[in-house]
Amino acid sequence: MNVFTDYAEIHWVAINDEMVTVQTVDAAGTRETHVLSVTEALAQFKVKYPFVDDAMAAELFARGG
Repeated sequence: MNVFTDYAEIHWVAINDEMVTVQTVDAAGTRETHVLSVTEALAQFKVKYPFVDDAMAAELFARGG
């Protein structure tokens, strides 16, 4: 499952350099919290935004959303 492509709304906050918390809302309004490694979260992020390069993805991701 890709939290960036499978949910209607996504907000993420880096916990540290290794982990990130991603809060999602699906089309029905159900909220969930996911804890992912930064590596996995960046990989999922790049699936949704394939036009960004690694450096740009890391910078955008570090800002949270």
